[in-house]
Amino acid sequence: MQHLTIPLSDNLLISLNMNSDEVALSMRREYAMKQYREGRLTLSQSAELCGMNIYDFMSLLSQNSIAVIDYSPEELRREVAML
Repeated sequence: MQHLTIPLSDNLLISLNMNSDEVALSMRREYAMKQYREGRLTLSQSAELCGMNIYDFMSLLSQNSIAVIDYSPEELRREVAML
């Protein structure tokens, strides 16, 4: 497993009104949502990235107005036709 280190000044943490753990969690969640929205990570990979189970990550996506299931019109037509 790889670990990243990002230096943050005390002034930056004070400005954010967050401690380093809170910043790390926020960054992981934002990055996971971005990668999921862009289709670079799957739902389960994104959930893993931010240390959540899939259901909690789906809730996080919904809270941030990110579609959990994002079908193109053609994909949706195929799915409906199969039903």
